[in-house]
Amino acid sequence: MEQEKKERRGEQEQRGKGRPAKEESKLSRSINLKLTGRDFDVITERAASVGMKATVYARRMVLNGSIKSRYTKEELDLRRKIAGMANNLNQLARRANAGRFEDAGWELVELYDNLKKLLDDR
Repeated sequence: MEQEKKERRGEQEQRGKGRPAKEESKLSRSINLKLTGRDFDVITERAASVGMKATVYARRMVLNGSIKSRYTKEELDLRRKIAGMANNLNQLARRANAGRFEDAGWELVELYDNLKKLLDDR
């Protein structure tokens, strides 16, 4: 009986020690792929444009069929401005629902003009 308890305690101690095993397995297999110089340059440029190494880019393209690139600073700025305008639109809708249609109407026209300018500048 005591021997069983010691064995169970030993198993529990062993399981609790150390770092847990990684879920993702190591990359251990390879596929050799021959490319022309131009193809290699295209893949390398595209990988650099999304901030990846060429091998990671190629692996993701093969497995997923596409790569979602990071937003540029310009795109992030545009998203921030549009979010601010959406907030203003919500405030105008609240004001209009409260019965102050004239105030909201003029500001809505101004907001529309600003949004149109912002999108046309691109």
